[in-house]
Amino acid sequence: MSRATGRVIARTGLGLAACVLAVAGVVVATEGTTFPALAPPTVALAPAVAALECAAAGPYVAPARGSVGVPATLRLCPSAARTITSPGAVVDGWEICGGVVVDAPEVVVRRSRVVGDGTQPFGIVTTARGSVRIEDVTLTGDFPEAAIGGDRWSGERVEISGVTGDGARLGESARLRNSTVHDFATPPGREASALVIRGSGQDVLVEDNKVEVGPGDGSAVLLDPDEALGRDEGPIVIRGNTLGGGRYTLREDEPGAPSDVRISGNRFRRDAEEAPLRVSRRAVLEDNSYLDGAVLPDW
Repeated sequence: MSRATGRVIARTGLGLAACVLAVAGVVVATEGTTFPALAPPTVALAPAVAALECAAAGPYVAPARGSVGVPATLRLCPSAARTITSPGAVVDGWEICGGVVVDAPEVVVRRSRVVGDGTQPFGIVTTARGSVRIEDVTLTGDFPEAAIGGDRWSGERVEISGVTGDGARLGESARLRNSTVHDFATPPGREASALVIRGSGQDVLVEDNKVEVGPGDGSAVLLDPDEALGRDEGPIVIRGNTLGGGRYTLREDEPGAPSDVRISGNRFRRDAEEAPLRVSRRAVLEDNSYLDGAVLPDW
C-alpha cells in the first residue's frame, strides 16, 4: 500500500467515525426532525421557511477566493441522511452521514460535508423532479455509485476526495465548475472514474476543474451517455480543466458517442497509462496540451 493510499484510507476512516458520532447527536442538533432507523428522513419544509440551517455555522458568508469544499474553520451540525421535498429549500452548514436525495426543484446544498457510510448509493442525487445547486461542499467516504449523480444539478467549489465509487455522474443539464476531484479510495478489482457523463448527455458543462483519477482503468472524464444526440439538443463542453490519471485520461465510449462534444483549453498531466485522449473523430478539439505546453499525441 502506498503512502498516498494509506492517507486516503485514514482520512476516510476518520470521516466515517465522525459520521457515526454525528448520527448519535442528530436529534439534539435538529429538534423537530425525526430520523427513522430503517429509512432516510424526509425533510418537508414550509415554502415560507424553506431553509435548514445550522446555527453553529453562522450566517452565510461568501468564501475566500480560491476556496474549494466546505470552509475549514466552519462549525457544522451533525445529521443523518436526508430526503429534501420542499422546492427552494436551502441546506446550509451540515455534516451529513449517508447522503442527500433531492426530490424537489431549485434546492441549494452549501457549506456542508457529506460522508458516505455505504448505506446510500450517492452522496447527493436528484430524482426525476429534483434539481440542486451545490456550493462549497465536500464529499468523502463510501458511496457505492458516486458522490454526486442525476440530472439538473450544478456544482461550484466542490471537493470530492477519498470516495469509493465514481466522483460525479453528470446527467442532462449538469454542470461542474471550479472544483477538485482527487485521491480516490477505490476498492481492489473495481473501476472508477472521476467524472462520468451519463444519461442523455445533453447540455453538460465541465469547466475550470482539477481532476486526478490516479492509476487504473478509469478516466478523469468518461463520456458514456446512453444514446447519441443531435447537435440541436445541447452540447457537452469540457473546457479549461487540469486532468490526469487513468488508462485514458479523457475517454469517449462508443456506440453512444454524442455528436456535439467540444473539448478545449484543457491541460493534461503526463500520467495516463495509455494516452491522454481517446475520443470520437466527431469531437471538436481546440487548444489542448500537456501541462508543459507540449502538443498531445494524435488519438
